[in-house]
Amino acid sequence: SNLHDLSNGEMEAHLQIPKLMKMFRENVPGFENCYLDSISKWGAVGVKIDFFDRDDAQIIPQYENLAKACAERHLMVDFHGCSKPTGLHRAYPNILSYEAMRCAECFKWDTTSNPDYQLQCIFARMLGGGIDYTPGSMRNSTLEKFKPIDPGLPSSLGTRSHELALFVVLSAPFASLCDSPDEYRKYPDILKYLAEVPTSWDQTIPLAARVGEYAVLAKQKGNTWYIGGLNAWGERTIQVDCSFLPQDKKYTIEIFQDKKRSNKNAKLYEHKIMDIDNKNIIEMFMASGGGFVIVIREKK
Repeated sequence: SNLHDLSNGEMEAHLQIPKLMKMFRENVPGFENCYLDSISKWGAVGVKIDFFDRDDAQIIPQYENLAKACAERHLMVDFHGCSKPTGLHRAYPNILSYEAMRCAECFKWDTTSNPDYQLQCIFARMLGGGIDYTPGSMRNSTLEKFKPIDPGLPSSLGTRSHELALFVVLSAPFASLCDSPDEYRKYPDILKYLAEVPTSWDQTIPLAARVGEYAVLAKQKGNTWYIGGLNAWGERTIQVDCSFLPQDKKYTIEIFQDKKRSNKNAKLYEHKIMDIDNKNIIEMFMASGGGFVIVIREKK
């Protein structure tokens, strides 16, 4: 039967992969869109396309072909396992994110995705477009204790607060969580934060940064500000100047930050709430491979 004629149930029961492969070998026009048609009919809002794994003259045109085909079907696109972005998302804004770096999945195999590397990528790779990094690990490890695990449940390099800060610092219009829902349910404060942190922003202000060492960004969404701080290996203390906030107003801030002992146990974090105004300078400790998040809300 023709793939277009199958009902949803029939399509799920008879995904005729051999027929698709035959159409591919015979270069049947439009064969690559049959599956996109079905995905759209199922009610999906987008696709994550993986395993490009090269950037030669044969594969590069497929990025635009796929983006165009998805746009015609009102599907957003997340390119994974892809080459570095070159601005195609400006022509096809349905492209939200690209991988194009060593991301969290690499913890299964090696140490190439680590805080040092991340503090380079945000100054270089991130200029090219949104990053499909998949942060949010709750199995956090120091460099000394880290061991790649595959198959199994791998841990991540860096502290828990570092993982939370990635949701603010990284440009990720389509953000994915890498860990189990059960892990987040164990920590209601973190679950609430992850449910609320935006993926698009009204304004971004760099507060402090040094390539390969640390970065602190303030991002605004509506009336709420998020400050994310990331640290490479080696602990440090950063002063966060709140003078960018409007004057004559009071704010309640929510903080996720490392503890001193996070240098030894990367899972440890501190969660606290306090009041400030724009005259405050907040001293934030970051463990080795650490980070912090400050959520700022105007007091009513």
